[in-house]
Amino acid sequence: MSADYEWRNSARCAGTDTDLFYPPRDRYLYTPIANRAKKFCYGDNGKSPCPVRKNCLWDAVSREEPHGIWGGLSHRERNALVRVWRRRFKTTMTLQEFIMTIEDK
Repeated sequence: MSADYEWRNSARCAGTDTDLFYPPRDRYLYTPIANRAKKFCYGDNGKSPCPVRKNCLWDAVSREEPHGIWGGLSHRERNALVRVWRRRFKTTMTLQEFIMTIEDK
């Protein structure tokens, strides 16, 4: 693993079956499976958020990853986040800075 991806070793989902993070497009199955994946990112039942959630999110955004749950967001949610940055913050901070400053849920 390259040094750029060392953060992956600290991910809460490390060692988890990656299928969970790629929910099927079936409208009845997508949301419950995506929500299970997001619990790794945002924490659940008293667990804190993943310590590298923002690194994961930045990785997906910077690569324009078209699939899966990365850093707790789906492709559509990531696109919406980029649109917010463009409208409100593009002149004051980089996209990476914006992602690293967003609040955990």
